[in-house]
Amino acid sequence: MKVVRIVVSDLHLGTGQRRGELNPLEDFVHDERFAEMLAHHDAQAGEAELELVLAGDIFDLLKVKIDGTWPTEITAEIAAEKLRRCLEGHPVFVQALRRFVARPRRRITYLPGNHDLDLWFPAAQDVFRRYVAPGPLGERVRFVTSSDTYHLDEGIQIRHGHQLERIHRVDYARMTTRTRDGREILALPWGSLWILEVMNPAKERRSHIDRIQPLRRFLIAALLFDTRFAIGFLWRSMVHFLRRRLFALSAWWRALRNLPRTLSDEIFTLGGFDEAATRELRRLRGVHTLIVGHSHAPRYRALPGGKVLVNTGTWIRMINLDLSHLGQDSGLTYALVEHDGTGPPRTALMRWHGTTPPCEVVPYAD
Repeated sequence: MKVVRIVVSDLHLGTGQRRGELNPLEDFVHDERFAEMLAHHDAQAGEAELELVLAGDIFDLLKVKIDGTWPTEITAEIAAEKLRRCLEGHPVFVQALRRFVARPRRRITYLPGNHDLDLWFPAAQDVFRRYVAPGPLGERVRFVTSSDTYHLDEGIQIRHGHQLERIHRVDYARMTTRTRDGREILALPWGSLWILEVMNPAKERRSHIDRIQPLRRFLIAALLFDTRFAIGFLWRSMVHFLRRRLFALSAWWRALRNLPRTLSDEIFTLGGFDEAATRELRRLRGVHTLIVGHSHAPRYRALPGGKVLVNTGTWIRMINLDLSHLGQDSGLTYALVEHDGTGPPRTALMRWHGTTPPCEVVPYAD
């Protein structure tokens, strides 16, 4: 039996756009195109098995406010409510998933990323199933939460990729912690706390800040052309690092002594994601293809020994200031894995074009 897999990541669905309201935290405007892409591959697959792999950061739950603030203590109830608001804000996306999973030989596998770690909680998973695969269809939805990796028998690994960056790395053996009043909350990495406490407030003022990469190159330019904002952003980032990463440690004097190494591992290495993913693939045994997301940079790299690295990219528009990839990327990329059972699987990086719409929403708030 032929098996086809669509691997998509980094859609970053927020709470949606409402008439007469501006939401600078919402970056996903391609609900109809996603539905069109899914319907196309559903028709193409025919009687074959078709699996949709949602490889992390499908929902940007870090950007969802509860009672007017971004919660840093995320309980199961808060996680479920944040996801519910995102699902309610994207009815076309939800209906596309419902139609897909209701078809014979169709299933969904979800790997939470660093922006939707909330889906580690069974309560949030139940909300997803209730909206997307109600009743008996819920058995067709699987969540991979014991590690960051979805292993395929054909020698393929699928990851979101946040574990390759120290600031976003989590301990899958200890995903939660207890507050003083006994509540179970997600043990967020400090990279997520930085997004909640520094990046989100900055995005409300400059909605483009997380759509430009590499960030450090953007900030250098901002020091010249948006000086007050850039200095404030760098200052708040430094204070956050010292408070959350350095002086939060009980043995802070030892952390201070190791500060140069910490800066090297967690700050100065930012932007080297492609190299980290390539090193990881070379290290793996019995794996010929590694599919990741996370960096929002679509890539297809053929390595010696027949190995292939694929980055699924994102579905939001990005501006790249790196000279080797200079310009604007329109997004809408994903990986397609096909295996007919008689030979090695074929993996390709795809970009959805579909039917050219007569018009589209301009996603920029500033």
